[in-house]
Amino acid sequence: MAGFLPARPCCQLSELLGIYFGSRARLIRNQGVKAAYFSLLRNAIARKVVRLGRSVGHMEAKYQAVKTKKRMSFFIELALPPGITPAFMQAAARVVPDATCDRKAMLRGLFLGCGSVNAPSARYHLEFVAPSAPWATAIGGMAESAGAKVGIMERGGQQVVYVKEGDGIVRLLSWMGASRAVMEFESIRVVREVSGEVNRRLNFETANIGKTIGSGLRQAAAIERLETTGKLDGLPPALREMAHWRSANPELNLGELAMRMKLSKSAVNHRLRRLQDVADHTSGGRSPNRARRSA
Repeated sequence: MAGFLPARPCCQLSELLGIYFGSRARLIRNQGVKAAYFSLLRNAIARKVVRLGRSVGHMEAKYQAVKTKKRMSFFIELALPPGITPAFMQAAARVVPDATCDRKAMLRGLFLGCGSVNAPSARYHLEFVAPSAPWATAIGGMAESAGAKVGIMERGGQQVVYVKEGDGIVRLLSWMGASRAVMEFESIRVVREVSGEVNRRLNFETANIGKTIGSGLRQAAAIERLETTGKLDGLPPALREMAHWRSANPELNLGELAMRMKLSKSAVNHRLRRLQDVADHTSGGRSPNRARRSA
């Protein structure tokens, strides 16, 4: 977005105003001439301020880069022509343009001045740290006109306009002209969603396998009790056959067991329940699980 220069002068002025108000720049007087004074942290945005100033009104620009131990700061002073100066002195409600192209340009400038967006691999979050409460309302209105669902909150004494839905962030970035960022955002988002779906299915399958194995082991233990007490030999042939298959294959689920025995799932389930009931009565009328709960 910092490298994009709007073609229309009205859009250029709207974007310059967006950066001005978003970065909390201020008006100063230098040798009787009013100037817009910017303090920025990114050289690309500082260069864009100079380009916009020269395109809008052939503004004379003074550029200074200051390096400290922690960061680089860029200070820009734009000498404002008399006809443009009033636009830098208006309130938020009056400075927001009506034309859609100008609103897009202003929102882009505000994002360059006070906006940020998270990498979608972590979480979906785009925000503007608004310079004031009226500006938070104005930013929210412009973002909603792009089709994004926005929220406004106070954080550290500042008004923050935020978007947390992936689709809303994509619409907003597209609206502001960040087409390359949208492609990268969508690419990471697709990978994240596919990875999430794979993890959900893996967790589901793991839970089902654990449940199947646990149920099979409990049924095999019940059959072993029947063998130990000699009760298994007195059961009908169908139940003895079922006991043989379950003891040999405790890891199979009902469907797999039914397929191997060439029976229906309901028939297999019914026979296993009968075996479990007989084993529970053999243990004194209560199942081991019930006995543990009672204890």
